[in-house]
Amino acid sequence: MTTIEINLPRDLAEEADEMGLLKSQVVAELLRDEIRRRTFSDLIQHGGYAANGVAAPDEPDRATPRRRKN
Repeated sequence: MTTIEINLPRDLAEEADEMGLLKSQVVAELLRDEIRRRTFSDLIQHGGYAANGVAAPDEPDRATPRRRKN
């Protein structure tokens, strides 16, 4: 487990605390959800190319070379 400290405006911190959003389990769930959302958004933005190990047409080729099947 890691301890972090963040600075929030007082009104935001009070409102979040009243709603129970500052509990460590809730913050962890919110962060996981946002990570999933951004990952999915990146996949959509790049047309799923990253998921297939192929660079998107407008990106430099970073895919690992694949062997040809005989």
